[in-house]
Amino acid sequence: MPPAVPGSFFPDLVDYSSLSWQDFLAMTAGGETLRTPPVLDTDSLRSLRFLDKFTSNTGFVASFDCGTEAQRHQVISSLHLRAMPPLDSSLGSGQQLSPTESLPASWSDDPLSLKTHQILLLVKEVVMIKPRNSAVTLDWSPVLEQMCLQFFSPASLRKFLQLYWSIWHPNVNFVHRPSFELLSAKPSVLATMALIGACVSPLPADNANARMWFNCVEELVFIDQDFNSDLAISSSTAIGRHRHKIQSLQAAYMVCLYQTWEGDDASKRRVRRNRFATLVSTARDVGIPMARHTQYSRQQRHEFDWADFAVREELVRLLTWIFLLDTAFIIFNNLPPRMVIKEMKMSTAVPEACFQAFTGDECFEKLQLFLPPESSYWKVSLCSAFQTLCKNNLAITARDGLASLGPLNLFVLASAIHSLIFQYRNSWDSLQLLPPIHNALNNWKSIWQQFTASLVPGMSPHVTVDHDNLQPDTLWKRVGFCSYCPEYWLLANLMTDMLTARNTTEALDEGRQNELERLEDGPLDSILNKYDQTSMRQVNDLILSLSDFRIAG
Repeated sequence: MPPAVPGSFFPDLVDYSSLSWQDFLAMTAGGETLRTPPVLDTDSLRSLRFLDKFTSNTGFVASFDCGTEAQRHQVISSLHLRAMPPLDSSLGSGQQLSPTESLPASWSDDPLSLKTHQILLLVKEVVMIKPRNSAVTLDWSPVLEQMCLQFFSPASLRKFLQLYWSIWHPNVNFVHRPSFELLSAKPSVLATMALIGACVSPLPADNANARMWFNCVEELVFIDQDFNSDLAISSSTAIGRHRHKIQSLQAAYMVCLYQTWEGDDASKRRVRRNRFATLVSTARDVGIPMARHTQYSRQQRHEFDWADFAVREELVRLLTWIFLLDTAFIIFNNLPPRMVIKEMKMSTAVPEACFQAFTGDECFEKLQLFLPPESSYWKVSLCSAFQTLCKNNLAITARDGLASLGPLNLFVLASAIHSLIFQYRNSWDSLQLLPPIHNALNNWKSIWQQFTASLVPGMSPHVTVDHDNLQPDTLWKRVGFCSYCPEYWLLANLMTDMLTARNTTEALDEGRQNELERLEDGPLDSILNKYDQTSMRQVNDLILSLSDFRIAG
């Protein structure tokens, strides 16, 4: 693993005009497996190396930060050497389930056997009672039942969930591990977590076996009663009482993830066009503005409800990642947005040190330390943060406040710029959007630089582990996918430069055309030829053409 980036060092953007085409290819392509970055890979602000790889591959391991193969094997090996960290309802009793215990002939002694059988019954239902147009093609039989029991057995659940936490969780960190209770969790969320864990397993058999259950678990998740129930959380609601509803949304999101990156083309289209739209609608029904924290920094310890905090933060992060997946579809599939930043009137995610705290006392202490009463965190929402980002001149206090939000929230702001760019690309009279886009791009870069310069290794609320010395039990705390958000900024910056240049040329050409002729001429989109494309090839081509455009310019 590479060492942490020194706090005070941050190079300027590379001037692409000074690079040869061969140098650029060497910088961006490379062909090597990307290493897990520290939170702030300085190359991310000056090359598109990660996004080139991301749009050239499919699958979790090839696309995201899933550590090294050696680390994935270490996670599995560690299961046979020690008991897993508390993941179940024995958290409060001090007892732990040992994954080293072999399964008995009868599962009656294993507390996880009930979860295995609950998942089995749900899978059996969607296989035997297929709804119209179901994607489930399996037929139930004694052999299939045994295969299902084996894949979701207590031992397999423990292995796959440990892989989920250690390898996958840092990439999409919306499940609160310290308070997650394995024995009381919804079977649907356990099934989706297990599938993702199997997908990132270093064992090919786990990867292949997981794909057999993709469509079955998708079906059972989206017909789940909690997911389809009418629940709107009001300001007076104790959100902690609705964790099962939130877990049903988490499960639906995970389905969208594994089908989009691991499923076949039909599954990718179905999820992008139908399932994700349903997830967004259900999230709105729950109430996006209700994803807010109370001001814990003004509370006494006896007033702080850790369970309520955990569920609120899960909802905040879930909605955050739903928005991020929406912008991913915009960027990589050229799909019109389902969400807009103006509706994200909700709290921003709290620092990782607070979200990762393993006890209520520790969490309360971290909140008091990193989010004191005077912190701008208590005054900002994702919507207002982006509105501020688009201003021409930022006050020092505003810049400091945005820089303190951390990589996940800054990832959202960088992604939201792409939503503005999509509107700009697909409108005729959109010149009024250019100033906010330029403002956002300029402000984001300086805010990110300020954030990186303020980092002190081992003392940051956003980076809680040494990325140069990760162990199996600390892998889950690392900063994952959002480490690469500077490349999202760079892509937006290059796209804006290209659009500005092209629009100037097109304006000159239009002056020489008949008004009616202009209506049919030109591509549908300013820079991409197809909407809602399952393959990311056209975006990968765009990445190379944008760098070529910058060099030629």
